[in-house]
Amino acid sequence: MKIQKKDIDQLNTTLSIEIEKEDYLKKFNDELKNYKGKASLKGFRKGKTPLGFIKKMFGKGILADAVNESLQKGLFDYIKDQDLNVLGDPLPSESQEMIDFDVNNLGSFTFDFDLGLSPDITVKGAASTDSYTHYDITLTDEIVNEEIEVARKRQGSQEEVAEDIKEKDILKIQAIELENGLPKEGGHETDFTLMTDIIAEESMMKKVLTMKKGGSFDFDIYNLEKDKDEVHVKKYLLNLGDDEEKEVGKDFRGTIEKVLRMKPADMDQAFFDGYFGPDKVKSEDEARTMIKEEIGKYYATQADSYLYRDIMEGLIEHNKMDLPEPFLKRWLKATNEKLTEEELEKEFPDFVKNLKWTLIRGEIAKTEEIEVKPEEIQQNIATQVRQYFGQYGMGEEYINSTVQRMMQDRNQINKVYEELLSEKVFKVVGDRVNKKVDKISLDDFKDKVKVMNEKLNK
Repeated sequence: MKIQKKDIDQLNTTLSIEIEKEDYLKKFNDELKNYKGKASLKGFRKGKTPLGFIKKMFGKGILADAVNESLQKGLFDYIKDQDLNVLGDPLPSESQEMIDFDVNNLGSFTFDFDLGLSPDITVKGAASTDSYTHYDITLTDEIVNEEIEVARKRQGSQEEVAEDIKEKDILKIQAIELENGLPKEGGHETDFTLMTDIIAEESMMKKVLTMKKGGSFDFDIYNLEKDKDEVHVKKYLLNLGDDEEKEVGKDFRGTIEKVLRMKPADMDQAFFDGYFGPDKVKSEDEARTMIKEEIGKYYATQADSYLYRDIMEGLIEHNKMDLPEPFLKRWLKATNEKLTEEELEKEFPDFVKNLKWTLIRGEIAKTEEIEVKPEEIQQNIATQVRQYFGQYGMGEEYINSTVQRMMQDRNQINKVYEELLSEKVFKVVGDRVNKKVDKISLDDFKDKVKVMNEKLNK
């Protein structure tokens, strides 16, 4: 096998690979004999089909497979031996001619491949002299009070009320289908619950909030709740069950049969035990202290996440690099057959940005000798599964079997690997750079997060 490398520029190269007869002949002959032994063709006993007939019937495909196997091994061995940092996968050159696999005239075959190469990177923006802002979020008593109210509602109970309806009340609705503004004879009847704060139209919500138990109002059932699709309406509001094909109109009149309101739990020992765990909290002051600590931990994590995202943006900004963009566009289209030209142009800037971050992260991981071990991936998946299924009382046997199943999913493994590698890189860089601590209110911090999200989603 002969391989010639021709550099187009620093980011693009072409490999010309000549597969000679001796590179594939043994594989070709062995496969012909294998087919002969297995073939059961009309007019011949199994295993007695003449080799020439096998060659005539299947030879072209067998030859193509034998040559391709030799080609793939030679191509990727060369890339590994030469330590070429390729982006994407090698692509057949656009000038590559069609190959005629002539089984009666075995000889050499030449293949040309285009490769996109990664640029050399010396990471900037991650030294102790580089500064990033780390926010210290101030938590007020009001924030603690709000969290306590949420906790009391979670531990509270529903009670039926007769007075005016308020926001977040739960309404039990009995509804009947309308026709020309009147109840339809033989029309569909249904009942469902409705939370006042998810009513889609503001005018409708205001009207309902002036009512009491027994009040009625007309509505389009497909536009009653916010952000609910037709499937949700048919299943949970119309209660069609298996009769989804039943023709039902959109106009309904609903009567408020019952009004339920969450009654917050009293600040007593039963509440403390139910929310914090048995005997962990004995008083309201202890409850406030613990809740403030938990909120503090949560927002400290959020502040770290903001810092890390800021570091990522800073590293991308500090490390300007060129990429073989025409090659990458060809590769994306080759690996995504349904990708349109319009979609490619729209999504390509985000792809390039993510690729730059991947290259920077990879260089940091290489320099700092950061690695993610298989046992760390398994432990991360196990933690996620345990957190999700543990709340439903699933046992360890079920959790362990789910973990093992997920460990066989290559996409899942790659996803967790990427997350863990990023976490480790961020930790190393975050510990090294100069962090300027800036005290900030929770509202101002949320505004900054919103601005960053908008920037990242552009």
